[in-house]
Amino acid sequence: PDGQITPSSSGSADTSPGGSATPTWKAPPKTWGGMLLAIGPAIVVSGSVIGSGELINVPVQAAKFGFVLFWAVILSCIIKYFLQVELGRHCLVHNRTTIQALNLVPGPRFRGTSWIGIFYIGGYTISVVTIGGIMAATAGLFTSVMPIGGSEEVSTVSWSVIIFAVIGSILWFSLYDALEKLIAVLVCGFSLSVVVALLLLIFSPNPAYPLTLADVASGMTFSLGDPAERAAVAFAVISLLGALGTTANEMFMYPYWILEKGYARNVGSDDDEGRIERAKGWIRVLQLDAGVATLLATVITAAYFLVGCAILHKKGEVPTGMNVVEQLSQIYTETYGAWSYGVFMFGGFCTLFSTIVVVVAASGRMWTDLLSSMGVLNYDDPTARRRYNRIFQNIYLTAFLGITLYSTLSGVPPEKLVIMGQFINGLVNTPLLMIGIIYLAYKTDNRLRMSTVTSLMLILTAGAIMVCIVMGLFGGPGH
Repeated sequence: PDGQITPSSSGSADTSPGGSATPTWKAPPKTWGGMLLAIGPAIVVSGSVIGSGELINVPVQAAKFGFVLFWAVILSCIIKYFLQVELGRHCLVHNRTTIQALNLVPGPRFRGTSWIGIFYIGGYTISVVTIGGIMAATAGLFTSVMPIGGSEEVSTVSWSVIIFAVIGSILWFSLYDALEKLIAVLVCGFSLSVVVALLLLIFSPNPAYPLTLADVASGMTFSLGDPAERAAVAFAVISLLGALGTTANEMFMYPYWILEKGYARNVGSDDDEGRIERAKGWIRVLQLDAGVATLLATVITAAYFLVGCAILHKKGEVPTGMNVVEQLSQIYTETYGAWSYGVFMFGGFCTLFSTIVVVVAASGRMWTDLLSSMGVLNYDDPTARRRYNRIFQNIYLTAFLGITLYSTLSGVPPEKLVIMGQFINGLVNTPLLMIGIIYLAYKTDNRLRMSTVTSLMLILTAGAIMVCIVMGLFGGPGH
């Protein structure tokens, strides 16, 4: 809840109304079971990580290009783990929001706010055109199942307005906290069922769409495939980098959920005895938290891609248009049978709907953080923070409705908006945030800083991301 966190650059303890310090620390769990019960930000992040990238972008790219992009799918999921952990570590240790942390990065400032935070939120605002596409796809899903009005266009517009009103109400009345775990269970359950669909394709004695290890191996050659399609495949590589796993936008949002979960508060203030050991314990929880999200995203995304290749690519059908989700239902109906159509459509709704809610909620927090850094409001004032959160949540939600209506009335396919926004995220937001995170990783308290091995992995991560971007822009060495 908005009023429960008071992040600051000092990491000082909370104070009671009388002004005396009150202990706020909490010992970290030491067992695997205890740590798993303590994770939480991964649940929220997974609500947006397992979303449009997996449900729309991945199957569409699989249908277009086949197995050749499997390496990019896997790499895009796992490559950002160390970046996510180091941003989370810094904000947990120092009790800082993302903007407060990025303000440490050298360079020009505007009203005390670092250039990198300002440029990032600018890129973020452009990239979330993706959510307009998701809202359009969600409205199209409802039109396929329960049409309203006399035409597909009228029905899609009507459902768009209904979705807008429902999400606005959920966020206004702070109902999402109550829905968080239910939605996470539904999304994860639906997504894991895609893994079962993959296993059915592999182990079924007489599958209609056979999938072999040779098919999978053909996608791990780090190739861009047919020279005639290389430009389109290269575009897809950057789009997948911006769409899959914990993307730049989810990484940017991650510290907000860490703070709201109370990890930084649990560490206590500098004056509390045992603070360093508690911080190490909560960092281990954070590492597990990020690891769970990465593992889930990798397994589920790989399943979406391989099933999409085995069915959609081999059928030569590329889903498109307002009923793109209905067309994608083939990855269920061709493996489970016709009865699974309803299951897919319900699961698709949960996946897309949770993505919209999480992104809208986080957008409000990001802008509130930015404006507080510029002195517009006091971030430690829960009333002001809640007010600005709501203002920007409504602005973004209204903008998403506008994009959805534009997509519907102008005939722009939702998947194109989704893929374009994720391309911008991969090309602009990912390297920009990566620069800030690497700098912050070496500014974290020496006693709690990453190990030498983690430092090496962080540098390798940055190199791999830049290679993917270069390959996406220029077709890679020799091409």
